[in-house]
Amino acid sequence: MADGYVGEFRRGPAIFSVRRSAREPREYRVDCNDGNGPSEVCRLPETTGAGPLWHGAWNGDQWCAWIESEARKVIENPP
Repeated sequence: MADGYVGEFRRGPAIFSVRRSAREPREYRVDCNDGNGPSEVCRLPETTGAGPLWHGAWNGDQWCAWIESEARKVIENPP
C-alpha cells in the first residue's frame, strides 16, 4: 500500500506536501519541493504528544515551528 497524500502548504517558492504512511507505526511525512525535487523535511508520529523527527539540515531550522504548525493544520483539516 502506498503512502496517502493529505495536503500541502507553501512558503515562497517552497511547496510542502504532507503524506500519511501506509505502514506501522503510522506517521505523517512532510516533504519540501523548492524546485529541485521533493526531499524529506520531517516525520510527525501519529501518537498524540510525540514531536517531529527532523531530517538532516532541517533539524533546528528557523522554519521548524512554522512547518510543524502548518503540517498539523493540514492533518487536522485536509482539503
